[in-house]
Amino acid sequence: MKALLTVEQLSAYIHKSVASIRSDVTRNPASLPPICRLPGTKRLLWRIEDVECWIAQHIHGGPAGPALPAVSDNARPKRGRPTKAEQVARQRQQAKPSGIGHVSASAGA
Repeated sequence: MKALLTVEQLSAYIHKSVASIRSDVTRNPASLPPICRLPGTKRLLWRIEDVECWIAQHIHGGPAGPALPAVSDNARPKRGRPTKAEQVARQRQQAKPSGIGHVSASAGA
């Protein structure tokens, strides 16, 4: 079995500050490799194999990780209230006649 990494060693290995790692342990554990907890201790330790596997899973464009589908900006509606210009444009589009089956007043005379 290989040696276990401490917080300081993991910090140097993944280029993340010690304070960031310590806060991520409770705040966002998904942003760290799996922790190796020894019975009866509170020490934060990581197996080098787990760290290397975790890094391999987070390589973009590589065969290890699944490719995520691209999401376009038009796929989701914008958050919040529309701007005044967007509201006016929408009102003009709704008020515009479609031209199909529309009879103007001058055409019937």
